[in-house]
Amino acid sequence: MGFLGGALLPRLFLSTAFVVAPAALADPPSPDSRRVILVGDSTMAMRTGYGPAFCALFVPGLDCVNLARGGRSTKSFREDGSWDRVAALLADREAARATIVLVQFGHNDQPGKPGRSTDLEDEFPVNLARYVDEIRAAGARPVLVTPLARRKFKEGVHDDDLGPWAQAAARVAKAKDVPLVDLHASSVRELARMGPEEADTLAMPPPDFDRTHVGAKGGAFFASLMARDLVGVVPELTRRLASRPQVSDRVAAQFSLREVLGDWDPTADPLATGTLPPPDFVVAPDGRGDFASIQAAVDAALAKGGTERRRIHIVVRPGTYAGPVFVPESVAPITIAGQGRDASDVRIVANIPAAMSGARHGEAFGGRFAKSGPRVAAMAASLRARDRVGTSGSAVVWVQGHGFQARNLTVENSYNRAGNDGERAMQAVALFVDGADRTHFEGVRLLGLQDTLYLRAPSPGKASVAYFNESTVEGDVDFIFGDATAYFRRTEIRTRGTRDFAYALAPAPT
Repeated sequence: MGFLGGALLPRLFLSTAFVVAPAALADPPSPDSRRVILVGDSTMAMRTGYGPAFCALFVPGLDCVNLARGGRSTKSFREDGSWDRVAALLADREAARATIVLVQFGHNDQPGKPGRSTDLEDEFPVNLARYVDEIRAAGARPVLVTPLARRKFKEGVHDDDLGPWAQAAARVAKAKDVPLVDLHASSVRELARMGPEEADTLAMPPPDFDRTHVGAKGGAFFASLMARDLVGVVPELTRRLASRPQVSDRVAAQFSLREVLGDWDPTADPLATGTLPPPDFVVAPDGRGDFASIQAAVDAALAKGGTERRRIHIVVRPGTYAGPVFVPESVAPITIAGQGRDASDVRIVANIPAAMSGARHGEAFGGRFAKSGPRVAAMAASLRARDRVGTSGSAVVWVQGHGFQARNLTVENSYNRAGNDGERAMQAVALFVDGADRTHFEGVRLLGLQDTLYLRAPSPGKASVAYFNESTVEGDVDFIFGDATAYFRRTEIRTRGTRDFAYALAPAPT
């Protein structure tokens, strides 16, 4: 897959959620600003905040050190020793003179947080002022940042509970004559414009969803606000921030759904609109459905579709289901829809590394295909015949059926999900779309580490397309790959693992 034109060339199309583009080069930083240090709470910290995305905006040559920590207030950040780490970095006077320190607190200073809360009128501003004084004394430059707004709404109207803390920070900035980034005001304006539904898309995915912390989309969004407002008060940082090329309307038109998918419009399909017909089969882990395993329901769908030749719908009730699941070519297309509140409620999981032997794969999983028809049995037998199952054989869900659909479920290859590279780093696929055309995925989560999503065209020079909407694909390196055409709309591509640098996409030219 690649960003290439031409009917027979594989392509990846990404819409709305993010832009994949190289950063424009800027002049190297001047000696007076070689480092930025972030000091704050979880809304700025690693994993839960916008800090990592913000640091990623700086060009090489300027270090961005994120020392923000979850659950900290102006009081507890100092008392638990977190401030000592900042002070240690500022101990080198020469390095400190080239350092800007951004300080953002407020969330945990609010009442009701034992050991952290501070008095708004006296303690909170005094603590902020002390940070400013110590940063200046070390020779560095302080910048105060007002707290990121929570994404709370009442009857569709944004409910701001951090305004007083933002105002207190602004008063300290004025009294101390230090730059102020009013991130609170910017985020309040943007959230009011969005409304509650769009604002919820900025959150961390379940089970970590809340309306304070941010996921990848929210992190990127608020990082851009932060960068925009920061250069307004510290203009010299403008050339230290990487600029991202913006696609013109003319170029964007080349990547519209119609341009890419032609006469196929998945947005009008019942899968997208949520108006699925009554199911043909129900899968439930407690024995209250037609089947207890998803593979058994697929087997039944293949048999039913061979006589009725219409789309067969399978509903899966909440639970964790053992993979792998094989969906071969069939006369009737198959839809599998999770019945939970979100994709995390229905999980298809297996631990299958590419180095697993074919014999071992047969021993571990062959029993679940014992009653399957000849097409599924042939897929299972093809893996048993291999010395190693390889990348394609490591798939938790293997799809060959044209028109296959999935909605509201998770597919996870649990191999090495802890992200340990080195000897344990090898391919482990969650979803393998193997030559199947017009496959459609709504609200799915695909979780893995290396090689999470594999999209393969049916043959060289012959195209197939897949459409992903409001989904998540997570991995470490080269984890979306193959030679088919894929269109990702409002989809989060999340990188995890221990590498300092890795590509998410691995296009394969034909």
